[in-house]
Parts: sequence; structure tokens; C-alpha cells
Amino acid sequence: MFAKGKGIVVVACLLLCTLTLMGGRPNMPARPRSSPGQDPENISDAVAVLVEAFVVEVNLPALAELGVSPIGAEPHAVSVADILKCLQSAQAQVICGSKGASHSDEQTTIQARRITYVRRETGTPHQVDFNPYDSGTHFSVSASAASETVVSVKFRFTHARFTQKTQAPDAPPETDSWEWSGSVILEPGEPQIVAATQDSETAVFLLLTAH
Repeated sequence: MFAKGKGIVVVACLLLCTLTLMGGRPNMPARPRSSPGQDPENISDAVAVLVEAFVVEVNLPALAELGVSPIGAEPHAVSVADILKCLQSAQAQVICGSKGASHSDEQTTIQARRITYVRRETGTPHQVDFNPYDSGTHFSVSASAASETVVSVKFRFTHARFTQKTQAPDAPPETDSWEWSGSVILEPGEPQIVAATQDSETAVFLLLTAH
């Protein structure tokens, strides 16, 4: 990697959330059934919403083989089912994921931070230099049950990825980073593509699912 291909990597992860990142769902009260004359806004006061976010990187040739395109129109636009097929054929990978529960539009934040230290040559005998590089995920979400059939979600998702490649000793490592934010209406249990970016080789999708 760097000097003589040797490097030292020290990883420190800080998980700032009471909800286990990839664990189970929180205890949620039973969804109330509306009755004639009941104010629909009261539904959101009694329901907690768990929102799952996953970032998936897909090889563009794999999408082409399926006959779809990230920029195509229906019926040729890429779907969640197409992404799952690419995952099954090892033509895609999950870069990162996060989960957060929100109640009555209260914002929940989940953050995982990784600091990677890379050993660098200093040119001075008996002197070692380590350069820190940050990577990780930040997920902020607020959600509420807009009705008994749909969920309103506001989100902000950022991710930075440290890329270890063979480079000149005086060149820093490469990093990839993504940032998406917005609002969306989701059907419970149905994953949806809410954002995407693309370069010459891959497309990166942000998928959200509400429960």
C-alpha cells in the first residue's frame, strides 16, 4: 500500500444510538384502527416507525444484461427486484446500512465513525508518521404514519468510504462519499429506491423501507 506495501490500520467505531444497528425491531404499540369520525392525524401519535436504509452498489453491465437502466423510463427503469437479482449473482454489494425508529416525526440519528491510520514514510530514521482518515455513516430520519396504509419519511443519509489502493508513497488514499436527503411516502414493508448516483462503471442506490 504505502512504504514497502506495509500499513497499519486502526479502526475505531462509535455507534451513537440506543437501537442496535442491525438488530431487531423496537417494541411498537398495536396500530390503532380508525373509526368513523376519528381524526387521521391521531394515528401518528400512537405508532412508532422503523426505517431501514441500505446503500447498494451495482455493476452497470449487470443491469444492462437485465435490460434495464438507472436512467431509463418504465418499463426499462431499474427496480428493487433488479437490484436483488444483481446481489444474488454477486454483481452488486451492500456498501452500508442503518436503521432508526421514529415516533410522531421526532428525528432519530444514527452515526458510525471509523478512523483509519495509515503509516507513512517520513524520510527520517527511527521516526514513524501515521495519517488519520475518516469514514463512516450518518443517518438522520423522522417518520410518522400518514395513514393506515402509508408512512411519511424525511431523511438525510451520508456515507464516506476509505479505499485502500496501491499508490505512490506521497499520495493520500482515495475516499468515496455520498450524501442524500429528502422526503418520501412509503408503503410499510415495501423497499423503495429513493436516491441514486452513477459513474462510468457502477450505480449506487439508496433504498428505504418503513415498518
